[in-house]
This record gives sequence, structure tokens and C-alpha cells, in this order.
Amino acid sequence: MTGIIDSHAHICGEELFPRLQEVAKGAKDEGIEKIMVVCSDLREVKRALAAAAADSMFDVAVGFHPNEALKISREDWEELKIVLENPRVKAVGEIGMDYFSYETIVPKVLQKELFISQMELANGLNKPVLIHMRMAGEDTRRYIKGHLKVPGILHNYSGGYKAMKDFLELGMYISFSGNITFEAGDESTRKALTEVPLDRLLIESNSPYQTPVPAAGSTNEPKNIIHVVDCICRLRGIEREELLMAVRDNYYRIFPA
Repeated sequence: MTGIIDSHAHICGEELFPRLQEVAKGAKDEGIEKIMVVCSDLREVKRALAAAAADSMFDVAVGFHPNEALKISREDWEELKIVLENPRVKAVGEIGMDYFSYETIVPKVLQKELFISQMELANGLNKPVLIHMRMAGEDTRRYIKGHLKVPGILHNYSGGYKAMKDFLELGMYISFSGNITFEAGDESTRKALTEVPLDRLLIESNSPYQTPVPAAGSTNEPKNIIHVVDCICRLRGIEREELLMAVRDNYYRIFPA
């Protein structure tokens, strides 16, 4: 069977890194051939680069999440630019916009500046971006349209069908995670999931978040991506092999081996 590609997992953070070897073994046992390890800070990326040097299963991405905009120092920014030049770092992300009402709200203007600056870094390095979008579809689309010149992936997509069509017109890839297993009853989510072209579709675990049904209640791991696969196959009426082959082709089109 075609190997499974997990295009977005936070396995070098505090929740999963202490048992990274166990997590990696579980993923391999489930048929996962590649995991994009997404790092939200520079300590995580050091761990991820060491893991990628030891095992080709791992690719690495690093970027500053929009919710971190208030915490980033000039030194952090300079170090990010250096780290992104490492050939083992395949993508810039996750970056983007988040308008959810958190306890600490990052001003939209700061998020915008950080998002655009990181897209421009990605353009200069010719590295794809992983985009976080929460309740910010219109602004995210506008900033992508105005600034992005490299491939982009909308990760953990939940923006609905209408917005998805706009992002597809901009050349974006759409990645679904465990959220679809408990949002599939939502008409807009279901329509997005069933009508996204196969040549733009990716899947992810988003570990340790968004644990899919039926594993909900436990800390998410890459191995649980199989439930995302089965949900998509059921809703689209296709076989696993067709989905996994399409996802694999899409991933290696964005990130050539």
C-alpha cells in the first residue's frame, strides 16, 4: 500500500517529544512514511533537525505562529532567518492569521506584519508555507494574494466551501485533520472535504491537537491519521489507495524528495 504522508504534526513540543521514539514507531507501524514536523519555537526546531538527521521519515518546518507576535524579539527573528536557510527545513510555518477571542489578543496589525514578513522570507528562500487560519479567512486570502509567491498549504482546514474555492484559485493546497471526523456533519465542511480536487488535497494529524474520532479523549499522535484517511474515503466514496497516492503525489510536488 502507498505510504501515508502526515503533512503537519507538532511532535517536538513538550507533550510528545519526551516519547518521540515511541511516537515514531507507532507511526511507522500504521504505514506512515513521512511526517512534516512543525516547530513553533527555535528550541523545538533544534530537536526536529536532530530527528531529521537521524531518520529520513521527518521533514521540518519552522515559523512564528500569529499568537506569538507579542513575544518575538529581534534576536528571535534573526535566528529564524538563519535556521530557515538550513536545507533540512523544508517549509516556513505555521504562519498566518488568528482572530479567535483568546485571553490575550494579539492585535491584527501585528499579526499582519508577522505574516507578511514570513511570507517574504519564504519567497526569498523559495520554500513553501504552512498557513494557520482561524476566523480570519478574508484577511488571510488578501495577504496571500498580495504577497505569496511560493506554494502554500492551508493546514487543519475548517474555513468552509466558499472560502476554499477562493484559496484554490490562489493555488493553495488544502489539508484536513481530525477535525473533519467531528465536523463532517457541518454542510460547509463536508462540501469542502468532498469537492476539493484530489490534486490539491493533503492530510495531517496536527498532533497533539485535534484528536480524531474514535480516539478522541487521548493525546493525538501521527498514527491516528488513519482515522482521517478513513473519514475522507467514506465521505468521498473512494478507496484508501486512491487517496493516499494522490496525497503522496501532492506532497512531493510541493516538497520534492
